[in-house]
Amino acid sequence: MGVFPQNALVERIDLPPPATLHRAIARESASTSPASGRGAPNPLQLFESYHALANTPASVLDCTESSVQSRGIMPPPRLRSLPAANKIFVNREGPLRLFENAAFAIPADSARLLTFYGIGGQGKTALCRELMQKTGSDPSYGFLRRAELDLHGRPKTDPDLLLVWIRNGFADAGVALPCFDLALAIVWEATRGEQPFPKLSRAWLGKAKDFAGEGAAGASKFAQESLGEAVAHIPGIGFLVKKISGWVIDKAHRAYLHQTREALQELYRDGELKKPYELSELLPWMLAQDLNHHLANHRDEGFVLFIDEYERVFDEGSAGSLLRENPFDRHLRTFVRESNGLLAVFFSRERLPWENDPEWAPSLQGAQHLLGGLNGNDADAFLQAIPISDAALRNAMIEGARETSAREAAIYPLMLDLQVEHWRALVALGKPIEPAAFGVRAGDFAGRRREIVERVLRDYGEPMQITLKRLSCARRFDRAAFEHVVKTFHTGLPLDAFDTIDDLSFLTKGDGGFVSMHGIMADAIREMLDGATRTATLEALFGHYASRAAVDSHREVTDATVMALFEAADARMRLSPESFADWLGPAVGPLQTAARYADVAVLWQRALAVAEERLGPNNPYTALSLNNLGYLLQEQGDLAGARPYFERALAINERTLGPDHPDTASNLNNLGALLDAQGDFAGARPCYERALAICEKELGPDHPDTARGLNNLGYLLRAQGDLPGARSYYERALAINEKALGPDHPDTARSLNNLGALLDTQGDPADARPYYERALAIREKVLGPDHPDTARSLNNLGYLQRKQGDLAGAQPYYERALAIREKVLGPDHPETANSLNNLGYLLQARGDLAGARSYYESALAICEKALGPDHPDTATSLNNLGYLLRAQGDLAGARRYYERALAIFEKRLGPDHPTTGIIRENLTSLDAD
Repeated sequence: MGVFPQNALVERIDLPPPATLHRAIARESASTSPASGRGAPNPLQLFESYHALANTPASVLDCTESSVQSRGIMPPPRLRSLPAANKIFVNREGPLRLFENAAFAIPADSARLLTFYGIGGQGKTALCRELMQKTGSDPSYGFLRRAELDLHGRPKTDPDLLLVWIRNGFADAGVALPCFDLALAIVWEATRGEQPFPKLSRAWLGKAKDFAGEGAAGASKFAQESLGEAVAHIPGIGFLVKKISGWVIDKAHRAYLHQTREALQELYRDGELKKPYELSELLPWMLAQDLNHHLANHRDEGFVLFIDEYERVFDEGSAGSLLRENPFDRHLRTFVRESNGLLAVFFSRERLPWENDPEWAPSLQGAQHLLGGLNGNDADAFLQAIPISDAALRNAMIEGARETSAREAAIYPLMLDLQVEHWRALVALGKPIEPAAFGVRAGDFAGRRREIVERVLRDYGEPMQITLKRLSCARRFDRAAFEHVVKTFHTGLPLDAFDTIDDLSFLTKGDGGFVSMHGIMADAIREMLDGATRTATLEALFGHYASRAAVDSHREVTDATVMALFEAADARMRLSPESFADWLGPAVGPLQTAARYADVAVLWQRALAVAEERLGPNNPYTALSLNNLGYLLQEQGDLAGARPYFERALAINERTLGPDHPDTASNLNNLGALLDAQGDFAGARPCYERALAICEKELGPDHPDTARGLNNLGYLLRAQGDLPGARSYYERALAINEKALGPDHPDTARSLNNLGALLDTQGDPADARPYYERALAIREKVLGPDHPDTARSLNNLGYLQRKQGDLAGAQPYYERALAIREKVLGPDHPETANSLNNLGYLLQARGDLAGARSYYESALAICEKALGPDHPDTATSLNNLGYLLRAQGDLAGARRYYERALAIFEKRLGPDHPTTGIIRENLTSLDAD
């Protein structure tokens, strides 16, 4: 009555390179990266530095900048010596009242939402800061524990860091968060052990090694008591001791841990710590429980969380259907949903899209408010507080800051700020200040904005003016980029000016030392630059950031690498949007090889938007971007989301390049691989066969693309039970790859792995082992020990050990594969489910039925969500659960799982497939029990 474990011996997602326009280049350098771009080199080669312009001569400066010299404007004093402007917050009687009403009506048993939205420059950030300040200084808001989440310049692809930022805000407000901290420490150890642990405010938990040698200061902060010793005394969770060695705890928090043990119970199941992917999904709930515990003991208090620039989450968080399940946004939704007594206040350019979800629509009805411009009375009060006592002068400044010349037009907050900047400069220079100096002649917003911006720039003197013009071309910049611009273009500005530059009202310093210019201001300044200046500046920024993003190997990719590449991509896209996709392919090679799929997807989203806007919806570059986004979604486990990208890319290339073009073959192979992964073998086969025919005809019988087509058809035949037919395809693919790419190439490893899997399936495990071991050696050497391909080889070697009866030998392979997949691919990925199924089977073979069941159930939940209820992998999980229930004596429960699994296999594989026969035998054997 053999169980059919989900062992994933063959890697079915074996995609060829994306469509390539420049086939001559592609033939010379065959890429192993499915999204490596047109004419892309091997992604393992060195990432090149582009356009290094450190020695660009000053002669590239344009007449716009050099003409400043003829105006005879003396440079103003240093920014810090400008007169102070005692600005007050105005115009927001309505928003303040809305906030007040919401704050004093926060429900004790749930959360409340409030959103302020509007275009840039309307004062959303100023409103956020005012409310943050007001809730901290106004005694009437003393009952609120407040936190601010400023997303300016922060990465929005790591949901766990989102929770750390929220946690730190509330910790600074005096809320103890031990349950979250403990869960975070365990998750971090299990999934990111090599990364530095995030900095926690008011930490009560830390690594002993981080505080060793700190002397009295360190000893007073951390009592150097083992966390394990502390929690061992909490009933039911002494098991945690072995999981958290090396951590220390402040003795003062031991009692708190005892009080919150109910929440801590969620960290384990049946006496064992939950899996890291489960704990990661538990983190927002755990953070909410800490807040709820605080509220239960301080019933007269409440919480408020201010979240600024939330629209960026949806720009940078994901692509395709994953946009609807953005992990960053999902964590925040869970946190808000589970928190009691919380007011979440969003500041965004757009309305909060949660209103489109039936679950959230009632909470947002009447809670989203458009933020408009200033009215005259508020603007006048703002200027009087500076103080500017001359009524005529204030009136001129206000009229100049209106969005249009119409008398009733609203006053634009940013433009009024710039009027104040001009006033400060005139005061510092000792010049006469007349109302006429603030008048604006243009009637439309663009013209009025330009007049004010030009005036303010002149006030700063030539060095600062030239520097700001150059910096307006950057999305954001840090000290290194600032100094590069100053040195490259010889602007004359002291390098230490970076320390005070954020004193300008339109510049904001964010995390990581980055400074961003207000978008409205940057747009206005860039419009003043001629083409040569703009191009030279973008090339300098591009060269600077590209050199910072350069790595010798994908193993050197860090968050700083990704950040630099994002900035390089922004400059490159502005320089040449039409060829952006050509550059992007090889540029993201190291990131993609490092499995940074979410980050790469953001960049290909940008490429797609540019291609559709500049080249049209039916251009091959649009098809390239669609193809690569489809690949990235598939790698992240979103098969349904990937399919429309692949289908649209294929349609474009068939129409524009022709049905027999190699790029069309690439699209066919990719679509076939997707259908294959979805269990639609009948749909995949014609795609594979047509792609192989094109490659053999157009590229030749010994081309790597031909080998990929052979490999994919081999997998399909194996899945359909035709083992002899599959073997001939696999052997031919291996021969091609060894000859064309070399014995240590990842594609060669893939062929070795698949041929080994076939031999194993044919009953030759001894013959299969050297193929598996060689594939693993190549992958560990070339791709690294934590790559998803390495996990596949580990998984397969574990299966081989288990099949030969060596359960103890199989376990480390399976566990290492699971750890890699949870870390790199995520907790909801089908390959993570694959590892869970295999470990479950191992536990069942050892007699641990309860432990096996939790693995099987987790795997089934992932498969149903990621692959659908009728996928063969879902059927495998159903079968395994049926086998488990049978072992536990629950024959009725086993029958239900077997019947559902059999129906799926009969539909997808056919009634005569060997796998279908195994499930049918399992079901029939129940009658004999």
